[in-house]
Amino acid sequence: MFDLEAYKSSDAQQEVEFSAARYEPMARLLENDDLLFLKSQPGFRPEMGKKFNRERRRIFRMYLRDLSNDFYRLHAHARAVAASLPADHAPLLGMLIRQQLRFWYEMAAIEMRLSLGVSSINVRGLVDAIAGMQSEIGRVVAPAAA
Repeated sequence: MFDLEAYKSSDAQQEVEFSAARYEPMARLLENDDLLFLKSQPGFRPEMGKKFNRERRRIFRMYLRDLSNDFYRLHAHARAVAASLPADHAPLLGMLIRQQLRFWYEMAAIEMRLSLGVSSINVRGLVDAIAGMQSEIGRVVAPAAA
């Protein structure tokens, strides 16, 4: 059975914190505004634009890797919580599978867009998948505390 008191007092609770705000810069990182500004500056050369785009994609991928790590860390925690809950919480397992499939789909779509050089990429689906899973676990664990 799930031991809520041990969960609350453990370091595991701290490890599952997730902040969607941390990933807000990703939404703007690949937009064209900054590149257009750079192009308008005296002394701009096309190789500067190429390097700028390469660096933006590199930074975006770093954010993407952190986001993926957050998802898998939170998902592992959610599976552990689900495994220790009574049978009446079985729908949580289905939700976890759906969230993982959604995350994989969103990640594949983003990787495809990155490889095609698409400049504006929406990461809201990935962030929402993680936030939704975190919210669902909180909703399930809260009644268990009562």
